[in-house]
Amino acid sequence: MRKWIATAVAAVAVAVVPASSAGTYTDPSGDAVGGSGDVTGISVNGDKSTGQLVFQITGSNLASSNQNVLFLDIDSDANPATGNLMDGGADYSFYVDDESYDFTHWNGSDWVETPNSTVRVTGNSSSNTISVNRSELGNTADLNFSATAFLFSLTPDQAQLGMDFAPDDGMYNYSFDTNGPRIDSVDVHATPASGPKAGRRFAVTPTALHLPPDGRANPGTIAPESYSCSAKLGSKRLAGSGTGGCTFAVPRKARGKKLGVQLTVRYEGAVKVVPLAYRVR
Repeated sequence: MRKWIATAVAAVAVAVVPASSAGTYTDPSGDAVGGSGDVTGISVNGDKSTGQLVFQITGSNLASSNQNVLFLDIDSDANPATGNLMDGGADYSFYVDDESYDFTHWNGSDWVETPNSTVRVTGNSSSNTISVNRSELGNTADLNFSATAFLFSLTPDQAQLGMDFAPDDGMYNYSFDTNGPRIDSVDVHATPASGPKAGRRFAVTPTALHLPPDGRANPGTIAPESYSCSAKLGSKRLAGSGTGGCTFAVPRKARGKKLGVQLTVRYEGAVKVVPLAYRVR
């Protein structure tokens, strides 16, 4: 059953955590084809105490008619091998136009109506906000999701006219624990690879992030958006330089001492601290 989109006044009730702690995901501007809406960004706020999730999808010409619509697909177990495989493993889906919305669940063979007492949908052609409690998403703590703008033709015998997928391949990931993607591990390259040497420079660089499976057809390396370091040589702080302050001048008399580095990586609103320990040669 189609539900009417809430008034703008109701939007105030769905903001649950500050935007500064949100997962922030981007999609290129201008990549929509065929006149569909253009999704350019999504922020996700999650409140662990209440379980409420708020997705804010921004762009242009979004859900502007009953032909030009917006989908939000949610893979609630972050497993692209389950759920609707044609939709990246999605278990739940929102369908939004300019007046109303549907919220459905994949039952193994079809999309069916699902409980929606916690759902609120508000928006306009530049921003759509969808709020739902995780109790109506299988009580998930980690999920994948994607947004898709579609422009359908006026006649049912014609193909859709336009689309924009965000992301272009696979899905984004979100975790309540990180208020962004769940970063499972980080690959780190040390220079020199053999570790720090007294009287020489030593640097650490994050080369790849590992997130939960996201269903990408063409998986590639995920690099952090930014990173920084702090370090101690024994009990004393050691100043860093270069990108992120991750290059250190190791003192000549440091042989045998322990060098501890805290590497902090940032990606799509999530932050992960990686402790690294070395013995100076």
